[in-house]
Amino acid sequence: VVTKIIVRLTPLAESVKTMLAIFDRLEDASASVSGVIAAGVVPAAIEMMDRLSIQAVEASVHAGYPTDCEAVLLIEIDGLAEGLDDQMRRISEVCDRFHAREFRVAKTAKERNLLWAGRKGAFSAMGRISPDFYTMDGCVPRDRISEVLRRINEISARYGLRIANVFHAGDGNLHPLVLFDSDHPG
Repeated sequence: VVTKIIVRLTPLAESVKTMLAIFDRLEDASASVSGVIAAGVVPAAIEMMDRLSIQAVEASVHAGYPTDCEAVLLIEIDGLAEGLDDQMRRISEVCDRFHAREFRVAKTAKERNLLWAGRKGAFSAMGRISPDFYTMDGCVPRDRISEVLRRINEISARYGLRIANVFHAGDGNLHPLVLFDSDHPG
């Protein structure tokens, strides 16, 4: 029985821009996250995926992510149309400063939706590359993302486990996915 419902209505943004920044180094993608915030831009979303996550997503969703890079940032800004081009320019400059190989802007709603379908389908896409996975959930300061990812890669190498990283980089909420096969003992 519901006795009370409190609802807060928030208006839809007048305009939305979705960008994909492509990096050949995880460290550069991680540094770009802090760099964007330091530049005074607070996007609606900054999501990050590493190579293994991208490969799983592309095998499943075909979202248009390049499978030969080390990381992508999916960045979305919204608000009044007049201010978004300036924010987008500042984000692009930060990504360039941290050696983004490419910076794309979704040109259509279909392209935008496909990029987001890739990110939102990342967890289920892991089934394409591993029969099982264990999801971790942790939060680290944005300026320590690179250090944490380096440590995750060391753990992956030490124990012979593939670990995919897909996470909310804007708030430092990491989701390492430890891939394994439960049919193999140990």
